[in-house]
Amino acid sequence: MGAPAKTLLTAEQFDNYPFEEDKRYELDEGELIEMTRPAYFPKLVVEQLLLALKLYFRKNRIGRALDSDHSYALAPTTRLAPDAAVILGTRGPELRDAKIIPIVPDVACHVLPDEVRLFRLHRRLGQYFAAGVKEVWLIDPEDNTAEIWTGPSLPEKELGLDESLTSPLLPASRFRSTNCSPDASGPLP
Repeated sequence: MGAPAKTLLTAEQFDNYPFEEDKRYELDEGELIEMTRPAYFPKLVVEQLLLALKLYFRKNRIGRALDSDHSYALAPTTRLAPDAAVILGTRGPELRDAKIIPIVPDVACHVLPDEVRLFRLHRRLGQYFAAGVKEVWLIDPEDNTAEIWTGPSLPEKELGLDESLTSPLLPASRFRSTNCSPDASGPLP
């Protein structure tokens, strides 16, 4: 018995596909990928990350944070949906009616599931940076670590249990790397 047949779609087919509402999908260079739903703890970390980012952007009106309900058109046949994404600048009009976000995010954030496949992860990093993403945050809730990638080869920073996640893209930001909630003092003024 061989591997299941791949479902290949064009970008237009993907953008108009009648997806099941309780599932997430991506288009990986023309191949339809059904994404697994995160377990409770990784989902909680994603929620804390989004809350921290939204609080940051409420105080610093330089962009917005979006959740994984949004797919980004990164290439003609690639639509990825990070757990969280940051889009800097005033882009509301471009986002208003978008089903697929036509803007490449400045930051893509992923909370790693238990069964991380390294090949898929490295491929995704390459796709993000080829499209123009400036940073990718990889958060591993099981190991209480985070990595900040600014290119596809090696992470720029690896953060441990007691270190804060900061980014030059988000001035005066500081998030706890292990659960991505704002530090006790909140984002720095």
